[in-house]
Amino acid sequence: MKVTKEQKTHNKEQILKAASRLYREHGIDGIGIGELTRSVGLTHGGFYRQFPDGKQQLVSEAIARSFDEYQALWSSKTTLAEVVECYVCDEHRDNTLDSCPIPTLAADVSRMGGLASESWTQGLQRLLSILKTCKGRDGQRVSESQALQVVASISGAMTIAKASNDPELNSKLMAAIIEQWREYQ
Repeated sequence: MKVTKEQKTHNKEQILKAASRLYREHGIDGIGIGELTRSVGLTHGGFYRQFPDGKQQLVSEAIARSFDEYQALWSSKTTLAEVVECYVCDEHRDNTLDSCPIPTLAADVSRMGGLASESWTQGLQRLLSILKTCKGRDGQRVSESQALQVVASISGAMTIAKASNDPELNSKLMAAIIEQWREYQ
């Protein structure tokens, strides 16, 4: 039975949605193509029809999808403090399926390189561009240097808070980062 163009588009969308979430939860090497395609009710053959260049193509597109989610979230904020406070929070720390690709995928991407690294870098650059449109001190736009500092500090805080099993330490760490950037306002 021939698959319609609409069904192909739907299938690809389902695979990307699942890969974007599962890679952030399990790591890129933590989920195989077979497991991924079964999770959306497709076969290996269905996967390769959607991603003829294989796993590299899928990983690259899934990373871009992950960054798209954060681009939409950050674009809805007008101040630097709003971005920081929505990012550095218990809900974000505890969410594995929709967590930010910066701390969750950076180590995997650094090992993979290639298309994955290119997609990850482009996603990071898009987020930095959004931060530079936010208002900081005295209503001024955030500089590139400040945007870089924000990304490094908030993603670093989330990386540490996700790895640590000390709730008090996590709370102090996240509060310190929020306070650091709130003072910048």
